Amino acid sequence: MMDERTIQLFSIDELVFSIEERIERALAAIVAIFMQQIPTVIAFSGGKDSSVVAALTLHAAVQAKERGASPFIVVTTSDTEVENPEISVHYRTELAKMRAFGRRHGLNIQTEIAKPNLLSTFQMKILTGRGLPSFPNVSSDCSVDLKVTPQARLRKQLFKAFIAGGMQEPVTLLGTRLDESLRRALHMKARQDRPDVPVRNKDGEFVITPLRDWSSDDVWEAIALYGANLYPTFSDFEETKRIYAHAAGTSCAVVADAIYEGGGKQRQGKCGARTGCWSCVAAEDKSLANMIEFDERYEYARGLNRFNRFLRNTQYDWTLRNWIGRTIRGGYIAIEADTYSPAMIRLLTRLMLQLDYDEEQRAGRAGEKPKFQILPLDMMVGVDAYQSLQGLARPFSCWADYHAIRSGSVRYGIPEIEPGLPSQAPDARFLYVGDEWEETSGGSAWTGLRDPLIESLTNDSGCEQELVTLKSGRIVWNAEKHPEFSVDMESVCMIEDFELDRLLAKHESRFEPGGITAAYKWYRGFGSLNLSGSMLSKHDEICRRTSFKDRLGLTLEYDLDTLLSKTVAFSELPDEARTAWGNKATMASAQTEFDLV
Repeated sequence: MMDERTIQLFSIDELVFSIEERIERALAAIVAIFMQQIPTVIAFSGGKDSSVVAALTLHAAVQAKERGASPFIVVTTSDTEVENPEISVHYRTELAKMRAFGRRHGLNIQTEIAKPNLLSTFQMKILTGRGLPSFPNVSSDCSVDLKVTPQARLRKQLFKAFIAGGMQEPVTLLGTRLDESLRRALHMKARQDRPDVPVRNKDGEFVITPLRDWSSDDVWEAIALYGANLYPTFSDFEETKRIYAHAAGTSCAVVADAIYEGGGKQRQGKCGARTGCWSCVAAEDKSLANMIEFDERYEYARGLNRFNRFLRNTQYDWTLRNWIGRTIRGGYIAIEADTYSPAMIRLLTRLMLQLDYDEEQRAGRAGEKPKFQILPLDMMVGVDAYQSLQGLARPFSCWADYHAIRSGSVRYGIPEIEPGLPSQAPDARFLYVGDEWEETSGGSAWTGLRDPLIESLTNDSGCEQELVTLKSGRIVWNAEKHPEFSVDMESVCMIEDFELDRLLAKHESRFEPGGITAAYKWYRGFGSLNLSGSMLSKHDEICRRTSFKDRLGLTLEYDLDTLLSKTVAFSELPDEARTAWGNKATMASAQTEFDLV
């Protein structure tokens, strides 16, 4: 007879269970949640682990319904809008299968896709000069902006709706496993994750990890059992297996997974994704390249892969950067290699529009929907408005490129560039502009969010711009407040149908120095842009800054040598400015002398 000490030598987690037993244990835990009428949220990505969690949950819902419960399930996933197109199509297809499963079995299954807000997208950040791609040696918050924050916002909305609907606090089902990696195991143990009952995470939410003690082989066995329809299932998981296999350039998903794990589980990029985004340059993602070379069905994505390589190989070309700073300290702005230059941004915009058009044409010939769309029209208008606001392009440049590409008058190919050698950016220099952007130019009430022509034409009409006084005392156009920046799609459709020729003419016409912000102001007047409450004063400031730089010839095209000739080194700055810009000082630029003893 074993005593208590002998029994404690073995943890229940260390016992060997068959896959059928593991499935039954997971089902029992999830059914128990449903029997308490607790709503569930499945965190779904389309990968093997979250797919098995979804299969288990829907299976458990069928069992719970047979016992008199009314399961309520919400399946959430995230769309970064720069996903590998195969992944984007895949998880949408699987979500549709889940909804169909719910209809067949009389289950309440909802699916939700979290997306980043417009200003946080890769396209809007890069093409508006507000950020760079996630280069390996540059701090990047793309995972937070594109995945974490949108998911958190969606979950907050869902949980609020649950409570408002009189439901209990929901439980989230995760596909995390101890076997995935040592780091994952440490985090899971620290959180005391459990596969049998929900526990609160650091955010105070209930979570359960049904696969906590499963191996990768267990997961594949479960996929095989559910895929063979031996249990109630929403999918045969053939597409899941295809993506795993082809991402590694093989024909077997299990072999591909073994290759991946045998290689030390080198994740793509910084976010831990097995298949990276087509825009990611944080690490070399070979999954899409493997797919393209493995099967001609992925040939459509070759342009995306080439675009990624172009971004990666031009990282250290400082001539492609914008050198004009945007922050005034001590009367000076920094002149240094920052985000992309107007010329580079225009090229990237054109390449994205061309990729979209090429994919539309390919899909049309194949009789299918396009696999991707990088710059949908509402996003393109947002980019066009911001490029005008920031002085990065002539007014309505996006529409001009859009029309030129689609009319067949021009085609933009992605340059093949050899990777540049790593190098340090040149030291910053400094240009005097005054304490305010207009200090050295006399100032004007019309350089910000005002336009005398528009106001004179709309005076005493239904389209007259309402004015508001900011805290600074400046008078600007008022705007209806919205939770976040967005583009009105109805307005965009009207522009394409009725205003395009007029905008193309405006693009070709001459504009006075300082008038580069005309497109932004036109969109504001047309009602195309929805602004948040904090944007009025900020956009007025940006507008005045851009007008000032435009009058000095520092927006679209400027000669770098001429610009540098007007600057001073850090060591030549006045004391106040040197203190303000202390973060830019280097041993060389500060010309520090040391007394050697």
